[in-house]
Amino acid sequence: MSPSESWGIIEHENLGHPRSRRDLGLAAVVRFANDYAVPGLAGLSFLRSIVWSLIGIEFAAVQRAAGNQVNPSAMAEGLEALACWNSIRNGVDDDKAYRIRGARKLQRIKNAKELRLTDLARGQGYVSQPIRMGMGACLPRLGLVEARSTRFNSFELNDRGRHFLLLALGRADTSKAIPKLWSWLGGASWKEKHGEKELKLISPMQPLPVELRQYFSGLMASVGAEEDRAMRSALWQACRELLKDATLDEDAMAAAISTQVAESDPAKAERLDWAQDFFATYAAAFAVLDRVQAQLSDTNGGRAGVTNLLESQTLQDRLNSLRSMARQFKARRGPQSPPSELAPFIMEICSHDDDAALLRDLVRRDDIVLRLEDSTVSLHPDHKADSSPAGDGAPDDEPDEPPMRLYRLHNLCRLAREAMQDA
Repeated sequence: MSPSESWGIIEHENLGHPRSRRDLGLAAVVRFANDYAVPGLAGLSFLRSIVWSLIGIEFAAVQRAAGNQVNPSAMAEGLEALACWNSIRNGVDDDKAYRIRGARKLQRIKNAKELRLTDLARGQGYVSQPIRMGMGACLPRLGLVEARSTRFNSFELNDRGRHFLLLALGRADTSKAIPKLWSWLGGASWKEKHGEKELKLISPMQPLPVELRQYFSGLMASVGAEEDRAMRSALWQACRELLKDATLDEDAMAAAISTQVAESDPAKAERLDWAQDFFATYAAAFAVLDRVQAQLSDTNGGRAGVTNLLESQTLQDRLNSLRSMARQFKARRGPQSPPSELAPFIMEICSHDDDAALLRDLVRRDDIVLRLEDSTVSLHPDHKADSSPAGDGAPDDEPDEPPMRLYRLHNLCRLAREAMQDA
């Protein structure tokens, strides 16, 4: 398995640990809602990951021109692994910890002498849970590559991408800007004593040049399909206004963006509100299932009838809250063609005044942690309340992106703070 298939910046967007397989049949809706609200960013949350990607694409193109077959995504994620490994050794700033992959596994590589790309491409260097949403899909939509298809390995640098690298590395010729890293990607061993300067150029802990951050801000407002560009531009301007208040953290910014956008363009604020209401409903569905899971964890055998479960007032309250949110969401004006999976989910909730019928439908949708047999709900033996499925990677191995929130909006706030504020 190549690095790009197992983890890293190229991994396609997914719902995260430990619910990566538990999406209630709504994975397509989650992706759609995120892109509807914040178009074109995929899982991009910090700018250095673009640098890794563009170097990988350029290196592979040079190798192909010389008659060698090289996987661009493997090169990009090799750089990511080396950069994260070096950052872990030197200490990770708390506010940048979300940028680090493989926090546990990369620590096992103690000896840097003769370190090669293949040492990081093997299982001990790469993480077991690809939970960070991949950012490869953002490159064509930000105008940094030409894409023959949606596959990362089909991307080719264009003038914008080359200019981005020039601003990041300080030289137009990447092979001369980072000669030791360039050789390392080609199979040479890493010479630790002579490579610190180059490692800073790919480090997720180091600030990028002001000129590059300004260039990225320009791309956010000027590149892409007209509707996407207009939405991103409005969001970016809202972030700029909010960052004038230095006391706002990421969560406060995310909460305030819709109001800020509404001052200049109510229609765009409605897009954000629609997505936020969907995620509120989605989270409320999980709150019901989590309560059932907790109740079953306290029973012998992890089984109980639907009627018995509904003796819990807390569970009844959560079902009522879910109905209220779903009906509010249904009444909201939304996109013309959302994924077909959305309407049945909302209708199932809104049409059931009977708690038992609604609970059965939700458990059927789960069918991973909770399973329905006639009118009995059973808990999968590998699951207990507030724990991960057996066999999953350790939950502290990677930063967790909750699937029940509009994660792209939070990533947008991170990007805005990085691009607009001095480090």
